[in-house]
Amino acid sequence: MIRAKAHTEDLRGNREAIVVTELPYQVNKATLIERIADLVRDKRLDGISDMRDESDRQGMRLVIELKRDANARAVLNQLYKLTAMQSAFSINMLALVDGQPRVLTLKQILLQYLNWRHKS
Repeated sequence: MIRAKAHTEDLRGNREAIVVTELPYQVNKATLIERIADLVRDKRLDGISDMRDESDRQGMRLVIELKRDANARAVLNQLYKLTAMQSAFSINMLALVDGQPRVLTLKQILLQYLNWRHKS
């Protein structure tokens, strides 16, 4: 399970904003912005008043301004649930160990890789 990196910032007027700085692997920012706008327009996602893309050469920054009465944590959880800000993908951890195919855990596969690098 991978998630977008997001945090909240306080704005003037006693309001909050959710700032997304990283997106999961293979998530298109423009598609995500369209999806959020569609959810707000269809009233499936409450609490969002404005959305801006402030990305520049320093990095990605998507600012989602919230309404005054909106709970930032609840809106963020809805964004994770309804959009591609949270996604899951599977990994096949099959490797040849001493000439035999085996399914390994992450720790085991890293140790096998390190052993192989030390031998070469």
